[in-house]
Amino acid sequence: MDSVRFSTRELTKRHQLEAWQEWYVGINEIAIDAPDHGFAGDTEVWTLDGLAFVRVSTPSLRATRTRQMIRRDPTDHWVVTIGKRTAADLILEDDQLSIPAGVPYVWSLSSFSDSQMSSDTRLHLCIARDKFSTFAPALDATRGRVVSTPLGDLLAGYILLLERKLPALSEEDRHSLPQAIAAMVAACVAPSAERLAVAHGQVTASLKDKARRFILRNLNSPHLGPEELCRELGVSRSKLYRLLEADGGVARYVQHLRLLEGFAQLSDPSNRKPIVKIADESGMQDHSQFSRAFRREFGISPTDAREAAQAGLVPSIIHAHPVAARSIGGLLSSL
Repeated sequence: MDSVRFSTRELTKRHQLEAWQEWYVGINEIAIDAPDHGFAGDTEVWTLDGLAFVRVSTPSLRATRTRQMIRRDPTDHWVVTIGKRTAADLILEDDQLSIPAGVPYVWSLSSFSDSQMSSDTRLHLCIARDKFSTFAPALDATRGRVVSTPLGDLLAGYILLLERKLPALSEEDRHSLPQAIAAMVAACVAPSAERLAVAHGQVTASLKDKARRFILRNLNSPHLGPEELCRELGVSRSKLYRLLEADGGVARYVQHLRLLEGFAQLSDPSNRKPIVKIADESGMQDHSQFSRAFRREFGISPTDAREAAQAGLVPSIIHAHPVAARSIGGLLSSL
């Protein structure tokens, strides 16, 4: 799926802030403490029917959407935001919030907002009100709220999952995904049995991705298994097995991720770690077991994978071409 990219990094420092403000015209007024130091920022936007997913990387800044701006450009989308590494301070009408990194919060472009943010990458999920009126009561009720709940944690993981998956989104998924995303947001910010049932597929995908991220953080742990996963995900053992049933079960899924990590290391020409060491870190009983499992998984031996990488035969990733756009305001107004 194509995206729209904008960056000020190639501009001279004295022109960076002005260019960024023009890109965000009608959406956020930007103020920074030291404009003479420039404003090197990047943003990338994926648009679906009624939705926009925005990834923004900036230095420290203060961003304000004033009441005058709202009257001039009455875009009223809801926005769900997470910061990847740093906290943010946000004033919304009469509320003042402090939002930790990795925790989603809900706000609206139809309301005054004044935020103070450190240098970070932030992910914004913009949802057009007129396209998702079914979810309006849930999203309006949670506007100006930090979603620091287990379901909020699941929603944050889901947003991170979207960041990874959107570039490879098929045309068929592009048309079916928006309602599913909105249903997931509503179920997590204002949960009910009905909303959770509607968002079952998205909740399952987010749970599975949370399991994947936990396993990747603990690949070398000898204690990695169903008990640790159940505790991390907050699910029963039977639900965990159902979650990973299509992947051959818990042990098979863990082994698959360990083998993928081994493949990644062997495919890196600069990695000189002995294959025996990589096998040992994979949690296999011995080197021969690792080699047999590796060949079953990828059709080649660990030695063949390393030799191919050193010969420059590792496939490269092809990036989609960006689509031209004048500003993010224009993109959001077309949702």
